[in-house]
Amino acid sequence: MVRVLIDRKVLEDRISDYQLAVRGVRIRAMDYPGYVSGETLCDADDPRRYVTISTWSNRAAWLAWAASDTRRELMEKLAPLLMQTERVTVLEPS
Repeated sequence: MVRVLIDRKVLEDRISDYQLAVRGVRIRAMDYPGYVSGETLCDADDPRRYVTISTWSNRAAWLAWAASDTRRELMEKLAPLLMQTERVTVLEPS
């Protein structure tokens, strides 16, 4: 299993739009092969910073989702809500 951390900074006036859009991304990911679980958290000290943590059966499953047309289309809608490009970190058990 791998965990993926996605760190995003959201434009202040687009937070509610982001919250709705990111739920849609997670719903679509849930149907993708290899998706195990996920959650999105808001930084308690910075309401513009959101971190999504997802668990995938393996790195290949995450990479397939990351490169999928579905995720690309969803990210095209999400990107205008962000202050900067998302930062993705893939974590594996040691």
